[in-house]
Amino acid sequence: MNTAQRWTWQQPISEEIFRQKYCLHGEKSAEEVFLAVAREIASAEATEELREKWTDLFYGELVSGRLQPAGRILANARPESPVKNYNNCFTIDIEDDLESIYESLREDAVISKMGGGVGFDASKLRPKGTPLSGGGESSGVLSFLRIFDQSAKTIMTGGQRRSAHIALLDISHPEIEAFITAKRGDENKELTQFNISVKVTDAFIEAVRKDADWDLVFRGRVFKTMKARELWDLLAKNAFTHNEPGIFNADTVERFNNGWWAFKMDRVNPCGELVMPAYSLCCLSSINLAAFVSSPSGDPFEGAAFDFEAFARTAATGIRFLDDVLDATAYPLEKIRTFSRQWRRIGLGFTGLADALAMLGHSYGSPESLEFAERVARALRDASYSASSDLAAEKGSFPAFDAEKFLQGNFPKTLPEEIREKIRRQGMRNVQLNTVAPTGTTSLSVGQNCSSGIEPIFARSFRRTIRTGVGDETRTEEVYDWAWKLWLDSGREADSEEARRRFVTTVEIDPYRSIDMQAVFQKYVDHSISKTLNLPPATAFEEYKKLFMYAYEKGLKGFTTFNPEGSMKGILEYTDKKEQGLSRRVAPNRPEVLEAEIWRVGGGKRSYLVIPGFLEGSLYELFVIDDPERRIGLGIEENGKPLKARVRKVESGRYDLVIGADGDEVILEDVTRNFDSPDASLARLVSMSLRHGTPLQFIVSQLQKDTNFADVERAIARVLKAYIRDGEEVVTSDGKCPECGESLTFRDGCVTCVSCGYSKCS
Repeated sequence: MNTAQRWTWQQPISEEIFRQKYCLHGEKSAEEVFLAVAREIASAEATEELREKWTDLFYGELVSGRLQPAGRILANARPESPVKNYNNCFTIDIEDDLESIYESLREDAVISKMGGGVGFDASKLRPKGTPLSGGGESSGVLSFLRIFDQSAKTIMTGGQRRSAHIALLDISHPEIEAFITAKRGDENKELTQFNISVKVTDAFIEAVRKDADWDLVFRGRVFKTMKARELWDLLAKNAFTHNEPGIFNADTVERFNNGWWAFKMDRVNPCGELVMPAYSLCCLSSINLAAFVSSPSGDPFEGAAFDFEAFARTAATGIRFLDDVLDATAYPLEKIRTFSRQWRRIGLGFTGLADALAMLGHSYGSPESLEFAERVARALRDASYSASSDLAAEKGSFPAFDAEKFLQGNFPKTLPEEIREKIRRQGMRNVQLNTVAPTGTTSLSVGQNCSSGIEPIFARSFRRTIRTGVGDETRTEEVYDWAWKLWLDSGREADSEEARRRFVTTVEIDPYRSIDMQAVFQKYVDHSISKTLNLPPATAFEEYKKLFMYAYEKGLKGFTTFNPEGSMKGILEYTDKKEQGLSRRVAPNRPEVLEAEIWRVGGGKRSYLVIPGFLEGSLYELFVIDDPERRIGLGIEENGKPLKARVRKVESGRYDLVIGADGDEVILEDVTRNFDSPDASLARLVSMSLRHGTPLQFIVSQLQKDTNFADVERAIARVLKAYIRDGEEVVTSDGKCPECGESLTFRDGCVTCVSCGYSKCS
């Protein structure tokens, strides 16, 4: 055993977290933990000679920091460990009868007790109000999820934490609207032990694009028909406001199912990185990409290069390591043991991507970074599949392997022909191999606080809230990103242009480029990828919906976002938050012509023309014309339907109002100059708010706060209210219902409280 290599901690918090989380069996150092883990996992090898060989090789990868096993392996993988579960998460099934539900609850409890997270699909459960065979009505999906949630709150895994869960529901399930809106972050603290995600299908996306009807169906019975876009907006709105649900693109997942002939991959683990069938598990480790960046000069930022050959060797070792985990671990359920041994599913991924990019001089999301990402992703896939095939030649393929069917799968078809031929000859040891998991704790500790998984650098430095181990007590501590610390330790300037270019953070990255990065890896990763898109401050809802659709179009299997201005607070805080000041949003440029509508609104003795203009379907600007004599005709009924028109910018400060099929008939020239007034000034301020993404509810609320609310303010507010979508929360002066204090919604022209029934119509 070569024990010459020693472990050195770069930051006190990394050592503290490591000792707290992983030195659980009397170990005094990281080397002791790594050696014990290596021996325990290598114990699955067939002979003493192989066990000694692979203990040495596994230890070398661990102590170098190149290979980072998942948390359950680092915490539990010891010969003497009382908890022999080395896998993070599991999936179960739930059938639609009471006995099955409570059997699933028992299975859930057993898994939770062993320290595993649980994922399942709730789509088989009948909707609320459905008749039961023995009389009465079903209490519905959410009622049973609450039972699982309460069980998870009760059971402490190892006395330290509660089990994480995720529930999926099909987009066509009759209870989908209630499911989508069940969790409202810190507002209602519902299902706190669950993530929830909606199974979106290609057919549903097509219906959204065509503005078609969508049936909510259970066992062939249509419970409700609604517009697909209405359901899509509801899903996007709750995710935007409350950061849930996530998206599970079911058909995209199934298209790349390597076991397509035997099962469907219709569920996911709580963090979303492994898509799999029922009674599967998450057997996980990550490779620290930053550990493969080096320079002949010894300076990690000068002439740095990535060692792809060393990376491929570590990937091959990682595949064997995880395959041995499957044989060394205990299983919470016999169903999981049987299925996992039959298919031998594993998940080798990576961490430290953003740090590696910074060291190589690539800005996260840039064309150069995407090109590098593609090379890494391809290298990981090819090394993994080649290593698994070599393992099959040595130890045998997974029992359910069928070469002809396996190679017909859409993902194996993307492999280089030499690897496909190797699989045809030798077989495959594992049905699916790669993922990108969240690596928060391991990246913070073993990774010396390298960037987590595929995520950008959250911040160059930040304050992290951690538990002290005394009840619910927490404290915060300053932490530096690992590559950023190297940058500072090298004597380089923190505020230089080069530093800003290399070390871009989450809030500085264009969200579309962040999706592009995930999409590049998804092409080469056979499972899914756990990534949270942190929205830039002041992201408008209409822009957010475009991101939702863009993620689907780029082929992502799952999509999760975090809105820092939403109802749920994050774990991490920026140390420079105060210095950043208020967030600002740059308005999109105005094209020459905008679609518009002309409203005539009466208010007492006054009559106004209110003209909203639209950019890509969203309100962008507003013109108001005081027309007390109603001298402008146009045939528009007062307080009736609007007239379609266009606003054409002729030159700076001059806008013409035009109508007609081709927009050729000018009906009002130089609108702003000929009808300038204090009312027009108010319209300019409203326009500025609109184009900078201020929600309509806030603008209406501010107009209503005027104690002299009348005439022009009333006219503008009445028009703007017409564009607030049904079901959106309405912001009143205090944001709450005056009767019961709950949130208000806008529906059919009325402000309504769904809790107590309070209603006020415009």
